[in-house]
Amino acid sequence: MPRSVLPGRTWLLALLVSAVYVLAQLTAGTSWTLFPDSYRYARAAEQYLGADRGEAHRTALSAFCASRADQVAGSEKLDPLAGEGGPRAAGAASEAACLKRWADAPDITTGDPRYQSIFSSRPGYPLLAAPFVGALGVLDGMRALGLLMAVGGSLTVCGLLRGAGLSPAAAVVGQIAFLASPLGRWSLQALSEGLVTACVLGAVWGGVLMARDRRTVGAALFIGSLAVCTVTRYSTALVLVALIAVTMFVSWLLRRSRTDLLLAGVTTGCAGAVALVMKLLGLPSSEVTLQDTFTRHFRAPEVPDPWARLVDLDLKYWSHWIGEQAVMPFFLVATVLSLWVLLRRGGVLGPLACAVTLTGAAQIAAHPLVQEADRLGVLMWIPVTLGIALVTQAVRDFPSLPNDRTVRVPSSTVETYRADTTDS
Repeated sequence: MPRSVLPGRTWLLALLVSAVYVLAQLTAGTSWTLFPDSYRYARAAEQYLGADRGEAHRTALSAFCASRADQVAGSEKLDPLAGEGGPRAAGAASEAACLKRWADAPDITTGDPRYQSIFSSRPGYPLLAAPFVGALGVLDGMRALGLLMAVGGSLTVCGLLRGAGLSPAAAVVGQIAFLASPLGRWSLQALSEGLVTACVLGAVWGGVLMARDRRTVGAALFIGSLAVCTVTRYSTALVLVALIAVTMFVSWLLRRSRTDLLLAGVTTGCAGAVALVMKLLGLPSSEVTLQDTFTRHFRAPEVPDPWARLVDLDLKYWSHWIGEQAVMPFFLVATVLSLWVLLRRGGVLGPLACAVTLTGAAQIAAHPLVQEADRLGVLMWIPVTLGIALVTQAVRDFPSLPNDRTVRVPSSTVETYRADTTDS
């Protein structure tokens, strides 16, 4: 980040927040663990480091089972009716059972080539993880990478907000909001969410810089972030740029800003480029991922009507989601208010934030599973993070009353009223 974008004062504040966050994660403990997808990323990282498929499987499986054993032991500590032997025995039993179950299997889910192609076509995260895994091992390496992703994402938020013209204090508030939200939690995990989130933030930052007449730097940041996002999760990259193109075109129709039209044109070209790459490389389409959903990872025969089933599942999921929000509408209220603030006061951040929100919603709509929704829709928290920073800026800029207690009320006649300091 150039010093002109993120001055020294902001650096010091942001790095202090990052240091406190890392210290808290390393000392207080976290919910960090390896997920089934983490196993596949670790296996791919081992293969990039030179291991054959069998050796990579055994190394990744060992780390996965050890991580799950830690989870079981942690749960056992909190169980008032824990069995004999305590947490250590429960963890050891879990690890042994895990290793026995999957030692001779090609994958902990399925070895079906259609399922494996979904992961082999997304090399970005395991390539990034490979040096960490090589230096520290699977568990420590992927945890270190998670910390780097969470801190890096928070610093990107800080730089983005400074690039948009906000004060250092407001930018750091945005950083803290990032770390305190699900964005920080999922960036911390051994999954591709952290890298994808950083790429999305980088693309938004690039759009902001282009709107502030730093078009060369902004375009390079936008296209570079999009390229990394494409090799990490190309479906997200395609949906993101398509939605940015739509929202910027709508913004141009409303504001007639040449910058909005420029961004709409750039993102339309990027969307076409991503779609062309997917076609030329024969990457798995949405049809494959839908079959994966409705066949339980290809364990059952393929279904003839995956799109009709998706519509039906979406209707059920979003009905459930509305019910949840009716009971505890914090996220919905925070999102609506944040988007309102961003559209009113954020300039180009407004339509960009709308596109990011819709991207998160689209990812859930493509896989409307309750157990996956928090992770797949995590991008919907980015506008909340940016909106909190803008509210902080607005509060900071709010005029205070003069010391003589004279209250100035703006009106067409510009009248001045003096507060009565005596009792009636």
